[in-house]
Amino acid sequence: MNKLLSALQKTMATPFKLRSIGYHSPPLPQPVWDCPTQAKSDHFTVGIAKEDLTPPDLLTHRYYMAGYGFFKPVQGFLNPVYATAMWLDDNSGLGGVLLVSVDCVGIMHSDVEKIRERLASFCRTTGCRVINIMSTHCHASIDTMGFWGPLPKTGRDPRFFKILFDKIERAAERAYATRKDGDLYAGSVATEGIQQDKRLPVVFENTLTRLRFVPQDGGKEIYALNYSSHPEVLGSHNVLLSADWVHWMRDKLENEGKEVIFFNGAVGGMITPTTVEGFGESIKSAQVCGERVAEAALSIQDDKKLAPKVGTIRKQFFINIDNILFALCGVLGVMPRPKFPSSQGDMNVTMKTEMNYMEIDSVHILMVPGELFPELAYGGYLEADIAAIGGPELNPKPFREMADDPDLIIFGLANDEIGYIIPPNDFLLSENLPYLDRAIDQNNRRHYEETNSTGPRAANFMARAFEEILLTVKE
Repeated sequence: MNKLLSALQKTMATPFKLRSIGYHSPPLPQPVWDCPTQAKSDHFTVGIAKEDLTPPDLLTHRYYMAGYGFFKPVQGFLNPVYATAMWLDDNSGLGGVLLVSVDCVGIMHSDVEKIRERLASFCRTTGCRVINIMSTHCHASIDTMGFWGPLPKTGRDPRFFKILFDKIERAAERAYATRKDGDLYAGSVATEGIQQDKRLPVVFENTLTRLRFVPQDGGKEIYALNYSSHPEVLGSHNVLLSADWVHWMRDKLENEGKEVIFFNGAVGGMITPTTVEGFGESIKSAQVCGERVAEAALSIQDDKKLAPKVGTIRKQFFINIDNILFALCGVLGVMPRPKFPSSQGDMNVTMKTEMNYMEIDSVHILMVPGELFPELAYGGYLEADIAAIGGPELNPKPFREMADDPDLIIFGLANDEIGYIIPPNDFLLSENLPYLDRAIDQNNRRHYEETNSTGPRAANFMARAFEEILLTVKE
């Protein structure tokens, strides 16, 4: 860590420009709205499968925990971490959609592209038209970003990535092989007392959304769940591999005869579970939290049957890396991903990411590549007297307002992990060590999330990408 700090301080003494010799910003495809004009079947076809990602050599080989500090090896096993794949086909002839959820802290876009390359043959064979890979953002999993290893070396382990890629491919194949015809229903329920927001403004989505697939053969129902909450109840002292509260949620629902896939939501800023009084950050708190979410999912009544019509669109775009620590980690190979030159930003360097949008009949889902602050999705920005920089006019229009959809669903950490996406009017950096030390604003509020973001422009890049998606869909 001292070597990294020394390199960072030396770099900051002079203007920093990342030299991308031999690299050029590649052309990006125009987004295309892929959707049938009308439902062409009376049923959906859905399959699901999960694969255990726990390394067989977990106790004999050094793997690193994903979060809470550097050089923190995994020291034991609490419960499995999984890759879960769901195949969804509206039988329109356009092809199926593959949705994958991984119990990990995040998967970089370059890794997602490698997984898609590995699944190219699968796509040709099955007619799969799009693959989207989401992370649950679990901090008790193995480091997939590289940031929590023995800095300045990466924490990314090739042994684990072989397991990860192999198991995602296997889960996809099994999800397709086990597909069944049936009906899909959408429902939701408001929860109370399970989440909290640790940073002003207190804005978060307390609604749990459930897509419920009922197969015609009377087999197990499939629950596809969306909820916003960091899986971090086990806390910073934990050194055991676990899916955190997601494990106990999944376990309870499976004991009720359901199959489950989970997609986290807009968790930035910080949307985290409430712990059980008297137990704090502990296994007991994680268990209770997971079981409460499961009970909420089971409680949904009068869900609505959906017509088998699925539309998808992907928008790739470049986003500036203004965070000097992120840039340095890229140079050192700690978080390896392609970088490209840019004429904008503090360091004239950019990276490629993507945003995806999907409609399942009347259910509209926006998939964002990181930890989105909820107010960017739902509104409720801080006013100028509380915000660090200025008034809400500095921020983009909230995504639900842009989409004119009060029920727009957010899937976070989708196809990338670019860190926190923060409203520009409340983005504050330390004057002495920007992106390394936490700034304190005029109201004595500490600004931690900025240290784990690409920079103050991220929210506007995202808004522009979503605006182009919406224009394409409407046209």
